[in-house]
Amino acid sequence: MNNKKPNRLTLILIILLVLSLAASWVYFLKDKIGPSDPETVTPVDVEPTIDPEIERLKGIWKENKQINEDYVGELIFDSGLINESFVQAKDVYKPNGEMYQFYTQGGSLVKDPSGYTGNDVYIWTYWKTGEYDYNDHGGSVFMDYRNDLDDQNLVIYGHHFSVWNDEKRVKAFTPLEKFLEAENYEENRFVTLVLENEIRKYVVAVVYEFDANPGSSHYDDCQYWRTEYNYDDYLGYYDENYYQKYINTITSLQLYSTGTRLTTADKTLTLQTCISGHTGELFEILVLKQIEVIPIEG
Repeated sequence: MNNKKPNRLTLILIILLVLSLAASWVYFLKDKIGPSDPETVTPVDVEPTIDPEIERLKGIWKENKQINEDYVGELIFDSGLINESFVQAKDVYKPNGEMYQFYTQGGSLVKDPSGYTGNDVYIWTYWKTGEYDYNDHGGSVFMDYRNDLDDQNLVIYGHHFSVWNDEKRVKAFTPLEKFLEAENYEENRFVTLVLENEIRKYVVAVVYEFDANPGSSHYDDCQYWRTEYNYDDYLGYYDENYYQKYINTITSLQLYSTGTRLTTADKTLTLQTCISGHTGELFEILVLKQIEVIPIEG
């Protein structure tokens, strides 16, 4: 039997071979797995996901803004019940001091704007043409002249047409008459506002009818036109409990329960139209609760 021990040179060669094999293995793993230091990882550019529907709505907004600087946005019922552009005139005079061209209900051009407000500018004037429009579009759908988009309550008005000039019941706010029947609520309850930098989602919370003649029952407690519920825009005073009083009143007047409850923390959108076939100032009112805000980039 040979008991001769390996000499020093042999040991050194064995050690060098082991180290070489170990280094090769580490290099192999590094090549397969990648570097362990996150700072040495080369970032990969990922294209942001573009929602084609949002891009389409942004395109509509930009196109309409070029038509009329007073354009604010789109009012869209998710069911397709209503899809209307809406505008706003803050005053009877434009920001540059020029008086708007607008009309009376009978079609006469207003020459003396005394006693008129921004709401009168588009009530019988079509926003795309600046011309009198009684039958085709019923003027324009417009937001209250006092409103700013960050207000507690946005108010938007639109005409309700009689059957003789809207047999299909599709013009302006005429389709809101469907909400007079509870059976039409569920399908049509969600609404979208498309604005310049955001999309707001709403759900219809209360549907009621309202006699707007001063002195009528509930007139004082049912002032849906307030932009901040606890502040009277016309008389100029605060009532810290008015919003809750308003909620209680319209809940008692609602045509049916929607299952959506309003609280004084809610922001709302109010839609108002006249109810044809009735005498006096009888309106159909929808109060919608804001449920989501989606920012969009220009």
